[in-house]
Amino acid sequence: NQQESAEENQENQQESAETNEENQQESAEINEENQQESAETNEENLKVIDEEIAEESGTNTCQPEISKISEEQVGDNNNQAYQHLLATKYPKPRSYVQVLEPIGEDSYGVIYNGWHRKEQKEVAVTIMKDEEKQKEVLNELQVLETISGHGNIIGYYGAYFQPASVKMPEYEGLWISMERYSGTSIKQLFNSNISHSLKEGWIAYTCKEVLKGLCHLDKHKVIHHDLRPNNIMITSDAEVKISDVSYATIGENSHSTAGALPYMAPEVLANTDYKVIEYTSKADVWSLGISALEMAEGYYPFSRFPSHARIKRIMHGPAPVLLWDSWSDNFHDFIKKCLQKNPDWRPSAEQLLSHPFVHNIWNERGVKSNIKWHLQREMKH
Repeated sequence: NQQESAEENQENQQESAETNEENQQESAEINEENQQESAETNEENLKVIDEEIAEESGTNTCQPEISKISEEQVGDNNNQAYQHLLATKYPKPRSYVQVLEPIGEDSYGVIYNGWHRKEQKEVAVTIMKDEEKQKEVLNELQVLETISGHGNIIGYYGAYFQPASVKMPEYEGLWISMERYSGTSIKQLFNSNISHSLKEGWIAYTCKEVLKGLCHLDKHKVIHHDLRPNNIMITSDAEVKISDVSYATIGENSHSTAGALPYMAPEVLANTDYKVIEYTSKADVWSLGISALEMAEGYYPFSRFPSHARIKRIMHGPAPVLLWDSWSDNFHDFIKKCLQKNPDWRPSAEQLLSHPFVHNIWNERGVKSNIKWHLQREMKH
């Protein structure tokens, strides 16, 4: 009986194990089928969602591309509005200026030799394509429109705008028409001498012509802010012209700190810390005094000092003076007047025109002829 019972138990356990194995296999097959169906369902759902999003956005890359396209459209709209503004403000150049061959290039664009139809003279035409560069010169154009027409200011003959053109893309952009002349800057003139210095008569003549230009700026309430030998031009006919009004401001007073540090007046430098102290065009008179010192002795005051020490010297030290003994008393006094640290005591450009240094130039006609001869000789070489 015990043997029979053991055999029956063994058979029952074997049947139970086989049943459990079959059940597990069936359960696994069912789970696999369910997972496959679920995956297929999810894939179909995702496909439907992607298609719906693609239809809404008009692209297959969905939401991020919507933002990108919007930014580009806004940029295009702004660009079109800006181009329309220029086209409204500045006429097309065709009726005014004819461009000829390119003669150079600077950071603003290509410079062409041109012919101004109205003025009947050669001009230099810069064509600016870059929008940021165009925006940079809008203030300068406003100043040039205000002060143009004086013999001691670089000539300006208008700005024009050529819209985009398929036929002539090289000519599209903002056109700036300026006086074309042969000559050099005062900086290059005295650097070309072995002594890096100019004769006193040449300096007196240059200062007189610059003062005439500054009087014209005063008349139109314009402060130059960057008067220095690099921006004082002299033509092959010995005509002196103030150039580069990119930092100029319109108004009787200013608190701008634009310009070159070595030529800044103390009242200008005072604004580097506070930016609340307004000053007048007498700051340009200080710059002329520093420029005259450099014409005479080949370098500007405190040139060996680092910037922070130079600022301290200009603001708190004694005013610079001529160091060489060979200069006349009138020249020493002219420098002293220009470099009065208190702007209230500093004369205006108009007042300085009556100073003996510039008012009583010995043989002024001969001085001008001498400068003219020197420049023409240098150009031949």
